[in-house]
Amino acid sequence: MLQQEQLLKVDRPCPDPDPKVAAESAPQPPPATYQMRPTLEQTFKSEKIKQIIGTVLNDTLSGQTYTALDAARWTKSLADEISLKVKDLEMKRYKHVVQVVLGQQLGAGCKYIARCRWDAECDNQTSAEFKNATIFCIVTVFGLYLY
Repeated sequence: MLQQEQLLKVDRPCPDPDPKVAAESAPQPPPATYQMRPTLEQTFKSEKIKQIIGTVLNDTLSGQTYTALDAARWTKSLADEISLKVKDLEMKRYKHVVQVVLGQQLGAGCKYIARCRWDAECDNQTSAEFKNATIFCIVTVFGLYLY
């Protein structure tokens, strides 16, 4: 019998007599700051990126002659340098991808196609090209907005 009496005596906290006081003292969640679209100042900076690409291409490839070993080195260094300079633009919530196509200029035609699946309102891309007597190079930077 003693065990049943002990089981019935459960210590429960006494509810607050005034529910308004309890609601006011509860911590409030922070205001919603979730942003679905970039503001005008935060959009992908196509023109600035195009200028960066053109400057880096001219500085790196002007006066150069195509060799296979140099082409591999140039491709990586172009992508890395452009990526760092685009990162310095501090486009918040954008991820970027730099694609470099570099080849020997032999007079034959070449088609370059890039396809992506993205949000046309927020995501963007820009390209620039370089040509001389022995080299052609096309650089594309894709900017993807992170929701």
